Amino acid sequence: MRSFALFGLAAVVAASSSLEHKVEEIHVPGVTEVAPVITVIDANKTYAVKYGCAGCPFGVLKTPHAAEWIHPPPQNSLMLTIAIDKSGSALLLNDERIFPLDPLPPRISAVQVPMDLAEDEADEQAEEVMSKRIRFPLQYEHTVFRAEGNGEVWLQFNVTGLAWGEEAAPFKLGHTVLQVLLREQHGRPETPDQRGCDHALSIASLQVVEEKDRLQPPRMKCGRLAMIRTAFDPNEWDGYGKFGTWARTWNVAIGKLGALWSGSSQSNLLLPLSLLLAASILVARCIWRLRQQIQNGGDSAAESWLLGCHAPPAYADIPVIKIEQYD
Repeated sequence: MRSFALFGLAAVVAASSSLEHKVEEIHVPGVTEVAPVITVIDANKTYAVKYGCAGCPFGVLKTPHAAEWIHPPPQNSLMLTIAIDKSGSALLLNDERIFPLDPLPPRISAVQVPMDLAEDEADEQAEEVMSKRIRFPLQYEHTVFRAEGNGEVWLQFNVTGLAWGEEAAPFKLGHTVLQVLLREQHGRPETPDQRGCDHALSIASLQVVEEKDRLQPPRMKCGRLAMIRTAFDPNEWDGYGKFGTWARTWNVAIGKLGALWSGSSQSNLLLPLSLLLAASILVARCIWRLRQQIQNGGDSAAESWLLGCHAPPAYADIPVIKIEQYD
């Protein structure tokens, strides 16, 4: 009986030892830290933002002129870099100045990345564009209004759509707003020889909110909102301005005249010189006539002075025509 017990114990030990040799070590991959929506690169100066692009077409560049589109598109976002420029006087978005905004709004484009982008990749994205990512031109809405604090301004940037996607037609967005609180800091001159005060912009706050939660600008006494809002669509603008506006027509005319001037020969210098001479003669004649009318006095002198060169010519003596009647 004892021999059977020892034999059973030996069998259990042998089985356990054989099981120990069959167990393999399992390597669990580390969890990749996903980059947050807002990444601080340089506090109060530079930030990287993952701007949600829900439902946007997602593609990867195969060649500089061909892309492979993924169906269904994964959750993706647009990489936006918010930074104060080196001079400290302007705010840049993807290297384009958005504050203060020029009369001709800048063309802003953004690289598309997956929503689960790793944190280290986001840092690289903020510095250098990935070669295989597609850069989309943005349709956007730009709003600026005063904040409650002294020397503070709220800037709201809303991507309303992509100018094109997998298809040539624009892809509409507009559910998320990027809010930036800018603060202007004044500093005294370092030496007595320097005059005035230095001022520099800094980013006091950066938020990504839903459209319904965006801050509202204050209202004026007349009921209108105290803000400056600019809408930009790359499909409606070119280098001269917005299609269908007088400003663009004027810019096109000036641009063509400049091109004609630069491409013409030196003999064409006579044309602008002639126009300048004619304008000078016309102005001198108007001034001489105005002085003559003021010297003549009378009630008509004041009216002529107001009219300037558009005044009617001075009346001459009208001869009396004698009409004889015959029976």
